[in-house]
Amino acid sequence: MSILVVGASGFIGKNLLLEMPRKWNVYGVYRSSPDFLSFLEKNELTNVQPLKCDLGNLKEVEVVMAGLKEIDVCVYLVANTSVGRLIEDPILDVDTNISPLLNFLRCFRGRKLIFLSSGAVYMGLKREISPKSKINPTIPYAISKYACELYIKFYQSVKKTFKEYVILRFFGAYGPYEPRRKISTKLIMLINDPEKKDFAVYGDGGNYIDFMYVTDAIRGILAVINSKKANITVDFCSGHPQTINELAMRVGQLFKKKINVIHVGVSPEYITFYASPKEMEKIFGFKPNISLENGFKMFSNWMASRES
Repeated sequence: MSILVVGASGFIGKNLLLEMPRKWNVYGVYRSSPDFLSFLEKNELTNVQPLKCDLGNLKEVEVVMAGLKEIDVCVYLVANTSVGRLIEDPILDVDTNISPLLNFLRCFRGRKLIFLSSGAVYMGLKREISPKSKINPTIPYAISKYACELYIKFYQSVKKTFKEYVILRFFGAYGPYEPRRKISTKLIMLINDPEKKDFAVYGDGGNYIDFMYVTDAIRGILAVINSKKANITVDFCSGHPQTINELAMRVGQLFKKKINVIHVGVSPEYITFYASPKEMEKIFGFKPNISLENGFKMFSNWMASRES
């Protein structure tokens, strides 16, 4: 199988490359990550051919894509998730989320495109939602993700440059190789610092978070790659929403440390909705099975091994 991973040097990308069968022929598109080549070498990922490309530069995209034979499956992971910055500068949202995808779609030829969208497209809604919900995204990033979904459907149905798509509205993951700014990494760092107990969160901490350990997330993506089901939009979540305050309390209890949550400012992405994982299980046979407790223990051990 010939697989193209766009955004291969990121958090999800690295974990996906590690779990893909070595018999697959994989192309990993990355922009400028200085550690990506060493990551491939260290993990002996000889089945992965790295392709350096700035998706914001159409000429670069044309050259890279012209050198590829027809791709069986493409997993598109590229996204600027700095929600606060994008709210301050919506043009940046267009330049880093919509334009790169359009450059790619203009050049991509293959059988199936899997696009990692976001549960953020439901911003503004409350309680349980689904792809059947009427949506009207209220902030940049949510707006661009929904726009990207529509462009993918346009290229598949009108341009007919690829045969199938699967849009996964992803609610998030945590684990090895995630950005250090993420709440899960910050919690583990706090746990491991005997001098600190204060944990600052934006807003009142009552907004929901629903993420899964990255190993589960990768199993889900692999299930979609191997499935014949296509031309659908599915919520990709753990199905265990909790508030930020509740998360901090649970992690503190797990590691037997008192965490004092400090509320500051305003959350740029205040989530008041949650989704069900039932459609992912029904359609793709995938169900998350790693508990929050086990996930944070594994993540803590991984971070400790990196620091030793």
